[in-house]
Amino acid sequence: MFYPVVAVSDPMASQSANEASSAARRASAKAEQIQFDVERLLMITEALWTILKERHGYDDAELQRRVAEIDMRDGRLDGRVARTAAVKCSKCGKPLLKKRPRCIYCGHTAPPNLFAR
Repeated sequence: MFYPVVAVSDPMASQSANEASSAARRASAKAEQIQFDVERLLMITEALWTILKERHGYDDAELQRRVAEIDMRDGRLDGRVARTAAVKCSKCGKPLLKKRPRCIYCGHTAPPNLFAR
């Protein structure tokens, strides 16, 4: 037996599809921006390494040793930087919230840590 396919216009399904399409476009744009940032950081890193080699005589073996040393801070050679421990307020000693330079306990403003993750 043959059943004809009937197109049903469902406004909710259409809206959901539009929202999904919009979210996919935003994710794609974000991925492109991240890729651009990674490429830029790679160029900066290469330029800095070239300067260090030329001006201070470092070699690739030294860089590899330092990278491995940083990688092993958490006890695992896994290509990842260990997360930094919670920063404590220099005035009261209580832990600071991430991305908050002001202590919620005493109000002291801590200088930002450029290498915090």
